[in-house]
Amino acid sequence: MTMPEPPRRAGPDSADVEPYTALAAAYDLVMEHVDYDAWAEYVDGLLDTYAPAAVEVLEVGCGTGMLAKNLLGLRQLQYFATDLSEEMVREARARLAGWPVEFAVADFRRFDLRRSFDAALLLYDGINYLMSIDEVAQTLVSVRRHVPHGGIFVLDQSTPANSLNNQSFFEDSGVSGGVSYVRQSLYDEETMRHHTRFDLVVDGRRFREHHVQRAHTVADIREAIYGTDWSIEAAFEGFTRDPATEDSERVHWILRSV
Repeated sequence: MTMPEPPRRAGPDSADVEPYTALAAAYDLVMEHVDYDAWAEYVDGLLDTYAPAAVEVLEVGCGTGMLAKNLLGLRQLQYFATDLSEEMVREARARLAGWPVEFAVADFRRFDLRRSFDAALLLYDGINYLMSIDEVAQTLVSVRRHVPHGGIFVLDQSTPANSLNNQSFFEDSGVSGGVSYVRQSLYDEETMRHHTRFDLVVDGRRFREHHVQRAHTVADIREAIYGTDWSIEAAFEGFTRDPATEDSERVHWILRSV
């Protein structure tokens, strides 16, 4: 599949780089529409319900640390945050300097921190970067290694309904200080893959990143969970306590280690 040209090109001298290499510097600008307060309040409520005594929390796919910062503003936690992107971890470290947070660069499909946690989090489409049910299952196994019996794992997914219903938001751009971006996306309904191209300018240097996500169905994630040492406590329509359906655009899963 060929990505259509964005409204502005970064230029022929753009360097093609791995996802979240250059985007790390622009990520907060790209995500400025996200209400992280609301995200943190929702997760805080889930912890109150399903893991009220949780103190040690692991977040995989932590991004630039915005969720961590907001969640730590609501409850006292010992927090460990990981991300596959060294650049994103660097941004998160800077944001959370002085906060009770430890960091590591880690691939959530296969990692071992050699410690355990009361709860784990994987949010804002992180699971959608996995292209197969096998990779989702690998991640579930990796996270379970860190969450002993009785702990919980809160993860969310973006579904095909989200990609199909929100195509009007597939193109946007922004500028702040020495950073600018142009984003253009395309959803392939047949392969269920969502392709996004970022043309970025960071401190006068031009970059291009190509991101691919899979819009997993609710049945996909349920299939991946079966056969792992997790039980399903709930699958909620995004930001509610209503049961999720295949028409849900976002689903929050609460899993219990068994």
